[in-house]
Amino acid sequence: MTISTSAVGSIDLVPSGRAELELRPIQPPGIEQGPSLQRPDAAPHVSFEDVFSRMVDGAASADRSANAQVDALAVGASDDIHGTMISVKEAEISLKLVASVRNKLLDAFHELWRTSL
Repeated sequence: MTISTSAVGSIDLVPSGRAELELRPIQPPGIEQGPSLQRPDAAPHVSFEDVFSRMVDGAASADRSANAQVDALAVGASDDIHGTMISVKEAEISLKLVASVRNKLLDAFHELWRTSL
C-alpha cells in the first residue's frame, strides 16, 4: 500500500509482521522504474483494496465461526461457553474494526471532496 505524502516522496507500508516505512521518490506518470532502480528484496506491493477485502473476509469468517459455536452451544453439541463467548467477542471486535476503517475512509474522501470544491 502506498501513501503519497507530497510531490517529493511516498510511504510504502509493508504488510509483514513488523512496521516498516520506506520513503522513495514518486515517479511521474508514464515513466517506468528501471530494473536497476528496483531493490531485489523489495516486498510486493499490496493495494488498499486487497488489504481491506482481506479484513472484511476475516471479519465475516470470524462471524460465521462465532455463529456456528453459538448454534452448537444452543443445541447441546458443545459445552464450551468460555470459548464461545471469546469467539463472539472476537467477531464483534472484527466487525467494529471494519466499520471504523470504512467510516474513516469515507470521512477522508468527504474531506478531500470539500477541499477540491
